Amino acid sequence: MHSAPLTLRNLSGRVAIVALTLCGLASLALWASVPALGPLRGPSLLGYLPRHFALFALYLAALLILSRQHPHPQTPILVLAFALLFRLPLLTTQPTLSDDVYRYLWDGNVQDAGVNPYAHRVDSPALDELATPGRALVNNPQMASPYLPAAQIVFAVVYRLAPKSVMAFQIVAMLFDLTTGLLIMLLLRRFGRQPAWAIVYLWNPLVVVEFAHGAHIDSLMTLLMMAALASDLTGPLREDTVRSPILLALATLVKPIPVLLLPVLAPRWGWKRTAIYGLTVLVGLAAYSGAGWGLMTPLDAGTGLFGATRLYLSRWNFNGGLYHWLEVWMTGYRTEGAVPPGTPGIELAKAICAGLLLVILVIVFWRSKKSSTTESAKLWIVPIFAYLLLTPTIHPWYLAPLIALLPFSLFPCLPVSLSTLYLS
Repeated sequence: MHSAPLTLRNLSGRVAIVALTLCGLASLALWASVPALGPLRGPSLLGYLPRHFALFALYLAALLILSRQHPHPQTPILVLAFALLFRLPLLTTQPTLSDDVYRYLWDGNVQDAGVNPYAHRVDSPALDELATPGRALVNNPQMASPYLPAAQIVFAVVYRLAPKSVMAFQIVAMLFDLTTGLLIMLLLRRFGRQPAWAIVYLWNPLVVVEFAHGAHIDSLMTLLMMAALASDLTGPLREDTVRSPILLALATLVKPIPVLLLPVLAPRWGWKRTAIYGLTVLVGLAAYSGAGWGLMTPLDAGTGLFGATRLYLSRWNFNGGLYHWLEVWMTGYRTEGAVPPGTPGIELAKAICAGLLLVILVIVFWRSKKSSTTESAKLWIVPIFAYLLLTPTIHPWYLAPLIALLPFSLFPCLPVSLSTLYLS
């Protein structure tokens, strides 16, 4: 057998894969050193932050290499292999950058006992007989669960299979996360682009640490969101195809952010499939409505399906983007942090941001109606990006769906990927 002739094109691909391998090995060494730091809060955080910045530098270098060289046919396999290897060391760490996983454990615990997770605050005496050592680690114990029914089903299943296991939630989040990367590759191939560009998501240090370490349920939300997009674009394009609206509804039933994609997808779906989306969401919510909807109860009660959500919307304020500067301007309250809830002018700032978001969604809807499939895909990121700019609260893991959509966006991947370092 004769080997393929050496050309400029395949030489370029070989150079790229060697350079990416070196970036991957250097990144793996940094990830492998993280468990030895211990809890990533307090003094250990000072040891983690230099690694985080170094990992971002290697990640951006990998993006630059991929953008300048013709990808080798084996590059997608390399990207996936390193993505898995980056995450494995973090499964041995205890989530400390965020304590959300203890809420997941608590919700799974109460459901395992046959109790609706929206019925009682975490600190309610009615739940004392279900108390575990992890109960004291649940954040905001003055409210019932803020997570929607699809998330609750996962909490219940994981808890039943592995009671009180934090690692079980980390493993599940990692599996959701890696599957999202595979779907991104599928969609890139659908658009005739290089699947290797899934590296934008799979090697992003923020994504790696927030899911393999932090176990955030946003991994499921992002997976279902990408599955809805993939199903819509790769499945048979018949009016009776309902997989895409059902998958997006399930994503919305984890956390509400995927509803922002409706202005892009509804023109493609038509009114029947859009109605199926809405009906699926309502059925999912109704399944847990035995504890009430939490819409008319006193705000401090924090119970019912939306009791915790109301508290979140009224009082949470952290790491805001454009919203923060607007609230400072509207209230006159000069602060480097968040303006305290209840400050005169803060509700006006929220109303302005909500209005701006609504205008952007209307524009996206109008553009989507006039766009081809490829052009419509470029709009996917716009509602999510606008939401993150205008919302009062941004935690690093909120950026996961944005990062997943970057390879399809109107924006260059490199600059926007760099912006995730700032927001993290």
